[in-house]
Amino acid sequence: MKRRPAAGRTSGKPHLWRRSAEFRAIAVAAIRRFNAERHLHPICGAKAKSTGEPCRRIPAKGRTRCKLHGGATPRGDGPAGWHTPGFPNGLPTGKPRSDAHKARKRRQRRAEIAAMTAAELARLEAWRHTHKPGSRRDRAHGRHAREARQWLDTIMQEAPSAPTPDQAELDALRARFRAHLAQLEAEIAEAVEDEPPVGGLFD
Repeated sequence: MKRRPAAGRTSGKPHLWRRSAEFRAIAVAAIRRFNAERHLHPICGAKAKSTGEPCRRIPAKGRTRCKLHGGATPRGDGPAGWHTPGFPNGLPTGKPRSDAHKARKRRQRRAEIAAMTAAELARLEAWRHTHKPGSRRDRAHGRHAREARQWLDTIMQEAPSAPTPDQAELDALRARFRAHLAQLEAEIAEAVEDEPPVGGLFD
């Protein structure tokens, strides 16, 4: 019975560097050369959470941080942009966000317009004159905004309503209290003016 190769191994000659002194010598020399030149390479410098000290790893290719501190995070727009799944050959052509899908939709729309009759073209032109360009969601949002603005303008232009009997009674009481307060302040001012001055020590 033929044995299957272990996980991570191939059916050829696995791990030649383990069985060959020459391969081990090449690996050791490469590691020593890398360690000798490591101080010449830039370092990540990000604060490590485990130790609180600057990270000493080598940054990712073309970045200033290592892959553990954001160096492998996609940037910019497009298929390899931020929060966008990256694919080796770009986005699948069946996805709505792909350029091929958008181009296919444009071709289909042009073909539909070319196949329209004169009456259908006239209705399309009339529809274009009465509808703003953009998606249906954008037009609905603009319509709701216009309705809300019109509602606010109507409220602001409304005449003030007549006061109720309770409000009229409260206004009368406020006026009486203000008049009484003004009278008391006038009496206090007169009493202060009529009061004889107090003599000093040497009067």
